[in-house]
This record gives sequence, structure tokens and C-alpha cells, in this order.
Amino acid sequence: MPIKEKIIRELEKGPKKYKTLQSKFKGSKKFFVAMDDLYNQGIIDEKNGMIILKNSPHSKKTEKRKNTLQGTVVKLTENYGFVRVEGIDKDVFVAGKFLMGTVVGDVVEIKKIPSKRHAFEGEVVEIVKEKTNIIASVERNRGEFYAVLKDTPILALPIENRKRTLREGDIVLIDIYGRGRSHRNLSAKIKENIGCINSSEKSVNLILAEKQIQQDFEEKVINEVHDVVSRINMDTEYKFREDLTDKVIFTIDSAKTKDIDDAISVEKTETGYNLGVHIADVSHFVKPASFVNQAAFNRGTSIYFGDSVIPMLPKELSNFACSLNPNEERLAFTCDMQLDENGTVKSYRFYKSIIKSRLKGVYSEINDILSKNATKEIEDKYSEVKESIYVAMELYGKLNKKRIQRGAMDIESDEAYIIFDDNKKAVGIEKRERGESEKMIEEFMLLANGCSANLAKKLGIPFVYRVHQEPDAEKLFTLKENLRRLGLKLEIKKGESLQTAFSRLLDKTRNTSMQQFVHSGVLRAQSKAKYFQEPQGHFGLSLDDYAHFTSPIRRYPDLAIHRILTDVVNGMPKDKIKKKYEKFAKAASEQSSNTEIVAMQIERDATDVYKAEYMQQHIGEIFDGIVTSVTNFGVYVALENTVEGLVHISLIDMANPILQEGFRLYCPVTGKRYTIGDNVKVKVIDCDVIKGNIDFEFVNK
Repeated sequence: MPIKEKIIRELEKGPKKYKTLQSKFKGSKKFFVAMDDLYNQGIIDEKNGMIILKNSPHSKKTEKRKNTLQGTVVKLTENYGFVRVEGIDKDVFVAGKFLMGTVVGDVVEIKKIPSKRHAFEGEVVEIVKEKTNIIASVERNRGEFYAVLKDTPILALPIENRKRTLREGDIVLIDIYGRGRSHRNLSAKIKENIGCINSSEKSVNLILAEKQIQQDFEEKVINEVHDVVSRINMDTEYKFREDLTDKVIFTIDSAKTKDIDDAISVEKTETGYNLGVHIADVSHFVKPASFVNQAAFNRGTSIYFGDSVIPMLPKELSNFACSLNPNEERLAFTCDMQLDENGTVKSYRFYKSIIKSRLKGVYSEINDILSKNATKEIEDKYSEVKESIYVAMELYGKLNKKRIQRGAMDIESDEAYIIFDDNKKAVGIEKRERGESEKMIEEFMLLANGCSANLAKKLGIPFVYRVHQEPDAEKLFTLKENLRRLGLKLEIKKGESLQTAFSRLLDKTRNTSMQQFVHSGVLRAQSKAKYFQEPQGHFGLSLDDYAHFTSPIRRYPDLAIHRILTDVVNGMPKDKIKKKYEKFAKAASEQSSNTEIVAMQIERDATDVYKAEYMQQHIGEIFDGIVTSVTNFGVYVALENTVEGLVHISLIDMANPILQEGFRLYCPVTGKRYTIGDNVKVKVIDCDVIKGNIDFEFVNK
């Protein structure tokens, strides 16, 4: 057999180091010539220090694959993993022997294989893109250093470099080598030794590095933005826009908000209400072929964590030129809605405008006005818009009633508000509460978003819809079973929607010990909301038409929608709009969905880090909590301030504990049990800031 054939046969077994092949084939002249030929023919390639087979003349594994799906590895255990595939609501199960040594974050091709346990089981057939910049901690065992992956602690990989400068406990950024066969072949190379991390600020920066988030903008983007802003001529803009500067328009946000997307105007009419939702006209500044547009597309969204933000747009736009700051003329895109006495939209109109916000309203201050607890200083501040506020609240009451009637779900998310000191250290945590003004603005934005989607659907043009499909039957069955075990029931009455049944269950358990379990369970039973170029409705909001129109400063899909609607209001024929935006709408939808997932992961991980840093100050203290989850390795307990920690099974005084259907941990010897919803007392015993983990132990039970 020719030596080239032998090399191909060897590589079909899996990637090999060059030295391994050289040794096997004696390093002869024929070997080097054959390797050069295989490189030049595109049959082999080198990737991360390994020789891989790209195209084999006779291997089925390397033929052009059909009927495969591309996804991302999202979870690994000792025996199996899961791959998340776009368009498949449930993550795909992959047995360990079919994972090809992949790690969380790798992009892979999988094929469907027969399964008795899962609706869809997969096998990795190719690693398309390997995850890089992976966080790990250094451990030492029998004189050798290992990198233990932060998000997959079961993987402890031998370290190949920088051993002289390592210390046990160091945090490192690594790349992993040896994928393609099994996890036993993996090894780590250190890219950067971060060393000891003892603050949330450093931990969050490491998370951003791992996700390869670019925090600053390139100079060409900044220069372009400055040039665009400097060329805005308001006198010219008045000729092509409706002048709304004399209307009572104002914004309502949190006190610290600097990127103000939206403003409102509300008036009572003879037939009902006139509601204006005025949105920053970002698309006027960010043109399709510009550097800033490419930067915004790549980022997809602003990322908010703690009291910091990585903006989608440079601050000259996000905080100044586009932000609807008070008493300043601003370019806006207005959705003008006429509603009847019951709060039903009878007509709407989109147009470009110029506005001047009367003031920057603050949620907490307006809530004080509504509850009659405002100081004279606050009353005076809002005197010019107070009448509009009360009309707005009257309209909100009717919109909220309609929301309840259609069965829109109101899931409590237990969002945390983190308090920081001057050194950016987390020193306090509170459960973020939504007052009446927050809910009112949310309802007004939902209305404008729905109108934008309705217009696009009626015209039949490409768009970026926000879609949320019904939960699949398997998830719904699992939820019902979990509820049944705890004496609860998802009851769907004759003639009512599933959303209404969900809403009734949510309301029944709100502010009870079962709230977190039920509300998070209902959330997990849902399909994942995403952006899509075709209308599919929004199950959770119980709306046929929905999109994101109201936040173009911080979300790219909203900016994309503004760009499309600009051509609509300028009178561009539908056929031209279809031709112009068909590919763009698809690309914007896919990119926005992907970047949203990354941003949510960062925000969640950062919040966990802040919570762990805060709870470090309370090690040894005792708190009241509620059991939120039970597993075979311990019991999770949530505190009133939204902090959640684990009581490890080794700290629970149970002999041969039994996990009863995932809702109760039971000891057959002592009769001791921990059930979801139980009120317990726990002591804080340890906090790991970098991992965002908090450890408890039970007190007096």
C-alpha cells in the first residue's frame, strides 16, 4: 500500500501529532514527500498542533455529509453531553463515546442516531469550531499540573507549558488541544496566567475575556461616529419630519440610565386616548455600509452587568446624540396610536419626528407620586407632566386588564439589584421590584412593538420578529408531573388558552414558598424566545404580532426594524423592500438571537459572581431560606435577597438518602426529608467568587 494511503488510514482513526506520524513512518524521505502532497491536495491540514484529515478518498466519515445538524456543546457530564441546535427546542443528548472529546462551547456537526430513551439522540461527526479562551483553575496532583475547567469541573487536563510559573489555585485562560477522539486525549496550553482572583471586578473581566467580548470600539468607528454627528443639520431635518417639540413628551427610566431609547406622550381624547411612543432614530445615524453598523451588528446588543455596561454603540451616540435627553432636540421615530375607551388600538401611524423631552422621569419618583408619598421637591419637578402621568396610569389600568384577559404570563424572575461601593465591590443585594410606573412603560412599549409587527405582517415585507412558540408536549408533560408531585395542578378549563391556565397557576403561587419553583418551572417549560424573519406570534405575551421596535440604542433587531420601516414611511414599493431586506432580515435575526444568548450568559454569570462576593462578608451568619431544588448531590436553598446556594450531600445528616422523583430528598432511616418549598435555616460556610458559587449548611434540622 502506498505511504500516502497508509497516512490517510492512520488519520481516519483520529488527529495525530506530526511527530507521532513521523515516528510511525520512520521519518523517511517518502513520508515527507507524501505529507507535502497531502497538504497540497487539501486532504490533510494542521489544526491546534494536530494533523487532521479534511477529505478522505474512501472514508464515509469525511465525505460531504448530508442530514447533519450544526450546534453548540452546552453541557458535559462524566458520561454524556448536550448540544444546542438552532430550531430544535430541546438540547440534543449525546453519549460520551460519541462526543469526540468536545468541550462546552465547541461548535459541532451532529447526526441523528437511534435512541430508546430520547426523542433525538446525536453523534458528533465533526468539530466545526473549537472553543478558545477557556477559564480554568490550576490543580496539582502527584507533582503534575492540571487545568480544571470552570464550567466543566469533571475535566482536569494536563498542562503542556508555563509550568515553572504556575501555582496551585492560579486562574488561567487556556486553549485545549487533542479534540477529535476522546476526552482522554485532551491537554491544555496556557494563554494567560491571571493568577489569584479575589474580586468580582477581576472575575467579571475574566468572563468577558472568555467570551471574547470587545469592550472598546476601533478608532475608525469612533471617528466615523464623530463625523456623522457633526454633520447633522436640525434646520434641514425639520423640513422632512413632524415637529413635536411643543407636545408634552417625557421619558421614564431608572435614575442611572444614560442611554434613553424611548419617550411617551399621552392625551385623553373624545373617543379614548392618543398614545405616542417616540423612539430614538438611531437608523438615521447608523447607515448600512458603515463601520459603526458592522460593529453594532457584531455586538448585537448592549451587555449590562452590575453597574456597568458594554454598549452596542459608541457613547457619543448611545449617551448623547441618540439618547432622548431632557430639554434637547432629538430625532425620533414615532408610533402614534389611537385607542378607544377600553384601551383597544383602533389605528396607528409611524413617522419620523423631532421631539424635546420635558424631563427625565425616574421610576421610583413617579411611583412615589402615584402612591401619594412624593416630597414637595418631587411634586414640583413633575408639575408640567403630572396630568399626563395620571392619564397614562388610567390607560395602563385598561391595558393591564386586557393583558390579563388574554392570558399573558407574568413570571417572577427574582432579578437582583446589586449595590456597589466606590471600589466596585458588591456590598448589598436587594430583590428588584417593579412598581406601577415600570409596568406602565412596559405595557406602552409592548403596544408599539405589536403595531410595528402588525404593519410588517400586513405589508408582507421582510422583518425581524420576536417570536415565542408554544411549549412542546414533552416539556408540558414534565411540568405537570413535577407539579403533581407537590400537590399542584396545571388546570386547563374548557374553552380557555394554555396561557390563561399558566397565568392562573403563576398567580396562585405568587408570594408563596412555591413561587420560585413554579415560576422557574413554567419558564423552563417554555420554548426559547428568538428573533426570526417571519411572523410566528408570541406565546408568552399571547400576541399574534410582536417585534422589538423600542430599543434601537441597545438592541440591533430594533435598529434593523427602524431601517426597514424608514423605507416603508418614505414610500418605497413593497417589491423593492422585499428585494432589499430579505437576506438582511434573516442575517439580523440569526445574529441577534446568537448575541442575545451570549449577553444573557454574561449577565447571569456576572450576577452570580457579585452575589458570591457579597456573601463572603456574611460567612458564618444564619439566614432563612426556601428549598428550591433537590438533587442527588445536595439541596439548593434560596434566600429572600435572591441569593441561592447549595447544601452539599456530605453536609446533610442522612444515611443512604433517596431522591424521590426530583422533588424530595428522603432518609429512610431517620425519616428526615427536604422537599421543594420547605422553609429552612442555613449558615453560609463558603463562597467562591470566580465560580459564583455559595455553600450553605443546614441549621437545626
